[in-house]
Amino acid sequence: MRSLAEDIRRRTDEELVALLELRPDLARPQPADLTALAARASTRASTARAIDHLDLPHLSALQACLVAGVDTSAVADLLDTHQSRAAGLIDDLARAALLWESSTGRQVAGSVAEVLGPHPAGLGPPASSLQHTVPDDLPAAIGSVGAEAERVLTRIAWHGPTAARPSDTTGRTGQAVGRLLDAGLLVALDAEHVIAPREVGLSVRGGRLLDAPLDEGGDPAPARELEDVDRAATAAATELVALVDELLDRVEAMRPRVLRSGGLAVRDLRGLASRMDLDEASATLLLELAFGAALVADDRALEPTWRLTTEVEAWRALDPAHRWVDLAKPWLTSLRSCVVPAPDDGGRVNALSDGHVWPPIRPLRREVLTILAELPEGSAPEPDRVVELLRRRRPRRMPHDVELVVAGLLREGEVLGVTGRHALGTVGRALLEGSDGVAGVLADFVPDPVDRILLQADLTAIVPGAPVPELAALLRRSAVLESRGGAGVHRFTEASLRSAMDSGWAADDLLESLSRFSATEVPQPLDYLVRDVARRHGQLRGGAAGSYLRGDDPTHLEALLAHRDLGHLQLRQIAPTVLISPVGPAVLVEALREAGQSPALESSGGVVSTVPAASRVSPRRDRPVTEARPDPAPIVLARLRAGEDAAERRRAQPDDGSPVIPALDPASTSALLREAAADRLPAWIGITDSVGATKHLLFHPVAVDGGRVMGEVDAKPQVYSLHRITGVVVDG
Repeated sequence: MRSLAEDIRRRTDEELVALLELRPDLARPQPADLTALAARASTRASTARAIDHLDLPHLSALQACLVAGVDTSAVADLLDTHQSRAAGLIDDLARAALLWESSTGRQVAGSVAEVLGPHPAGLGPPASSLQHTVPDDLPAAIGSVGAEAERVLTRIAWHGPTAARPSDTTGRTGQAVGRLLDAGLLVALDAEHVIAPREVGLSVRGGRLLDAPLDEGGDPAPARELEDVDRAATAAATELVALVDELLDRVEAMRPRVLRSGGLAVRDLRGLASRMDLDEASATLLLELAFGAALVADDRALEPTWRLTTEVEAWRALDPAHRWVDLAKPWLTSLRSCVVPAPDDGGRVNALSDGHVWPPIRPLRREVLTILAELPEGSAPEPDRVVELLRRRRPRRMPHDVELVVAGLLREGEVLGVTGRHALGTVGRALLEGSDGVAGVLADFVPDPVDRILLQADLTAIVPGAPVPELAALLRRSAVLESRGGAGVHRFTEASLRSAMDSGWAADDLLESLSRFSATEVPQPLDYLVRDVARRHGQLRGGAAGSYLRGDDPTHLEALLAHRDLGHLQLRQIAPTVLISPVGPAVLVEALREAGQSPALESSGGVVSTVPAASRVSPRRDRPVTEARPDPAPIVLARLRAGEDAAERRRAQPDDGSPVIPALDPASTSALLREAAADRLPAWIGITDSVGATKHLLFHPVAVDGGRVMGEVDAKPQVYSLHRITGVVVDG
C-alpha cells in the first residue's frame, strides 16, 4: 500500500480527479489525505468494487498482468491483440489504481490477486510452485496422449484448472487422466483432485486467455429503417398512455384492497386484466408504471385500498407526450421491475408489492438500452445477442437467469415505446441521454389531439385519435370505452350517464357539451336517453349529518330552532321530534348546555358519559436518514491536497516523540497495519481506552485478522480491536 501511496502522491490533479471519478467509493467518506486515499484504494472491498465494474477487455488485461506481469508485449500476446490496444488497456488500469508505478515499472496492486483468486483467467499455478517439471516440448507431449486424453485436458484447461479425479481408473476418463499424469501434463493435488499447471493450460489454449477475439464483432443485427422504428415506437407510446388512463378508471371503480403483506391480490389483478382485455403480465406492468408515476397509491386507511392520487388530474391535463414522459422517466430510474428473478421458494410476486424491488435492475436496464444505443442506427438485435454484449460489458456482474431478465426488459421497452420493432428509436435515445426535451421529441411524432367526435344513433361516439383533455374528461365521466385503436369507440349507457349526473352534470349541460364537440347534431336516441336518466336521477336523496337531536316535546324542539344562541348549530327539522345538525354530537351537547339546556349524549347502546378520555399523542419518530451524494471530484481533491500538505508538515517536524496521528477509518487502518506487518515495520497507533481517552503507542504489528490486530508493544504481546484504533503512522 505504501508503494501505491507514493504513486498516488506523484499523480497530477487531472489524474487524481480521473481516479475519483472511476472509483467514487474512494471519496465516501472523505479521506484525510492521499495516504488515507491509497489505503482505502488498496482494501479488498474497494478493489473488488473496481474490478466488478471492468468490462471484458479490461478484466482480461488485468488477468494477463497477473499471469505474465505488466508487459505490453506479453499482454498483447495473451489477449491476441495488437500492442497499442494492450497499452491502452494497461493505461486505463493504472488510471484506476489497479496498477501502480514503481521504480522498475508498473506493478499489479496486491489486493487485485486477493480479489481475482489464485487462478486468474482459470489458469493454474506455475509448475515451479507445484514442484513439478513439465515436458520441454508441450505441443508434442499433448499430441502424444491420444484423442480422449487430449479432450479431457482441453476441458480442464478451459474450465479448470482443477478437476475431480475419476474413482474408476479403468474407465475411458480414468485412463485418460492416468495418461495425462504419466505424461506430466497434470499434477495430482491429492488422491481425489488433479490440476493443470499454468504452462500446460496456456499451451492448450494456444497461448491465449480467451477462446474468442478480444473485440469480436459478432453477427450484425437486423437493420430497420429509422422512420419505421419511430413510427412503431410512437404508436406504442400513444397506446401506453391510453391504457394507463383506462387503468386509472378501472382502479377507481374497483378500489381493490391492499394485502396485509402489501401489493394487489391475485383475484383483483385477474379481474382488472379481464376488464381491460389484457394478460396478467401486461396489467402488472401498467400498474407498476402508474405506481412509479405516483398516480396510484395505498390510501393507508384502516382497511387500506389502492386509490388514485391527487396527481391524476394534473397528469390527465397534460398532452400525450408529457404524460408519456411522466411514465417513462420513473421507469428508467426505478428500483422496481416486473422482470425480477422468481423467489427461491418458487412463489408468486404480487403486483405493487415490495417483491418487485430489485436494486440491480436500475443499472441493468440502463446498460441494456446503452447497448442498443451503441449499435448502428436501426439495429434490432435478438435477446441472445444483447446478453452476449452484456457479458462483455460486465462479466463479473451478471444476474441469475440473465436471458429471461434481458428478454423481459426488451419487452418492456417495446410496450413503453422506448424501442420500436426491437430497435432504439429517436425518443428512446433522447430518454436514455437524459435530454430535457424528450416530450418535445415525442410530440413531433404524435398526431395533434382531436377535439371532434362523431355521435351515432346506436349510442356510441367515435374519437378519431387521442382526444384533448377536456373531451377526454367528458367521455370518461359520461361514456364507457368499448374499443381502442386508431379511433376509439365510447358507448353511452344508463350507468355511465348516471355517473355523469352523480358528478354534478345536468342534462342540458351534458347535451350542450356533447354538441360542442360533435361534428353533427346530437342523435335523438342519445338525447332521449340523457333526459330519461336525468328525470329519474335524484328521486331518492341522501346526505350527511354530523349529529341529531330528538325529544318527546315537538314544541320544545321548535323553540330550540328559533333560539338565537343556537344559530351556529344550523339545526334543521326532519320530523316533528327530530332535529339534525352538521356539527358533531359532542359540540351539539356542549352548545345546548351553554344555552341552559340539559341534553344527554347517547349512542346505539344508550346514554354515554361525556367526560373526556385522556388524550394520547403519536410517538415521535426520527426522520429516515438518506445517504448524501459525494462531493464532486475537484472539491474532494482540494481537500485531499490540503490534508496532504498538513501531513507533509507533520512529517517534516523533528522527531521528539510520537508523531501527530491523523484520524483514519477502519478500512484504511487495517490496510496500513497489514502493510506494516508484511514489511516488518513498527507503527505509531492511537488507542482509545475504556473511558474514551486516547494514547499513542509504538506498535509492532504481526497479523491482522477478524477485526483485530496482533503484535507487540515493548516486546510484550498485545491484541487490539481495529475499531479502537483512531489512526496509524507507519514508522520508516
